[in-house]
This record gives sequence, C-alpha cells and structure tokens, in this order.
Amino acid sequence: MKQQLKEKRKPYIFILTLLFLGSLLYAVYNTFGSFELKKEAGTPKEIVPEYFDYGVITNSTYCNDFFRFRVPVQAKHKGNYKVYDYIEKSIYERDSVLAKPKLSSKVKNQSLLIIEPELVKIDWMQNIKETKNLDAWNDYLSKKSRRERFGADYQMIIQTHNLSGKPLGSYIRLFENLHHPNYTEPRTKVISNVTFQEYVGVETQTTSMESVTFRLLGGENRNICSYITEINGFALSIDLFYKTEEQKCILMGMIEEITFH
Repeated sequence: MKQQLKEKRKPYIFILTLLFLGSLLYAVYNTFGSFELKKEAGTPKEIVPEYFDYGVITNSTYCNDFFRFRVPVQAKHKGNYKVYDYIEKSIYERDSVLAKPKLSSKVKNQSLLIIEPELVKIDWMQNIKETKNLDAWNDYLSKKSRRERFGADYQMIIQTHNLSGKPLGSYIRLFENLHHPNYTEPRTKVISNVTFQEYVGVETQTTSMESVTFRLLGGENRNICSYITEINGFALSIDLFYKTEEQKCILMGMIEEITFH
C-alpha cells in the first residue's frame, strides 16, 4: 500500500520540482537579466557619419570631424590635405546646386594630411641683387629636386583605410606590403585618450635591384614609426618618417599636440 502511494506521489513531486526550479530561474533572470538589458539600453550606440570628411586647415590647425581630431601645423612646416571629393556635377551646377561630400562607405584608401618642413622658395633675381651670386638659388634647386625624387627628410602622414568589416590587422599587412618597413612587435600608445598600436620599422625597397638603384641615385631609407587605431570602421594611421633623432623629436612633438574629442 505504501509503495503504491509513493508511486502515485512521484508525478506530483516531479511537477513541484519543475515549478520550483522554474520560479528560481525566473527570479535569477529578473534580477540579473533585466539589469544587463537596462545596462545595454543605457549605453548609446556610436553613430557613424554618413558622409566622409577630408578635413581642413584653419588658423594653422588641421581639423577632421569624421575622425574627431585636431592637429596643429607647427611653424616652418606646411600641411597638405585633400579638398572635399564632391559627387560629380557639371561646371554650371557647382555654383547653383549644393554639393555633397562623398559617402563614407564609398571611400577606400585616403591620405588625409601630410605635414613636412616648409621649403622656402627663392626668387633668383632677388637673390642675385642681394648676394651677387646664385649660391642660395642653386641650394634651393638641389633641395627641391631631391624632395621631388625622394620626398622630405621627415614627414607626418595621416591616412585612412576602409576596413569594410575586416579586422584592423588586415590594414597592418596592407601597409607592410606598401612600404616594407620590417615592423617590430607592436606596443600600445595612448594619444589624447585614444589607444593606438605602435609599430617601428625602416623603409626598404621591394627588390634588391630597386634598392641598388635607390642608393645609386642618392636615396636614404627613412625610419618609420606608425600609430594605428580603428575609428568609425576605418583604420586611422599616423605615420612618422624620419632619418635623425632630431627629426624624430620634432615629429613626436607633433604627436603630443594631437587632440581627439
């Protein structure tokens, strides 16, 4: 008789156990699950601007609202930047129809800013009148020719690459293929509260023949220090090219003046 009662009670005990466990799980979810939902709901999502901003230099400061940063252009240096890449319009429409900048999704690789030492142009006639010789003029022509062939001795180049949903490492490999800098292991660098990956290397040529030709023409490989991060789905890199420690100090001073907002 007792055995029969036990058998009859088993289904009820099983049901009660399920109800108890269900109530317990509900209580746990109600306490912690709702907290997580509220936490996620209270965190605003980052809004990626629809249109790309190539930036502009105003009052000796480069400003870019897409990547939200500012870079002062120091004295005796010049900053080159790209003007807005507007959608195609006829020459008659440009003044009458409001132009719109390029969609950010359509931008692939883009150089935003190049800061390099200013090469002061010399008027040869004025130079002859003042010095009675062409030494300064010839020196200017030599520096100009060398810069056109090899670039400035030191530069800060800020460029960007649309990751198209790929990891940041894909851009690192792309940059290595372009410049072959033989990067060292990355380190972390914080610039104006933004975390960057720091890579240090040296420019090299793709082939041994290119390297020989480069050196025969008087070229000298520059050191590279790159700071790379991801903003709005783009890889943003700040690349420093230099030959001497003095030049590196000047460029590092520029890095310290960058502000993100």
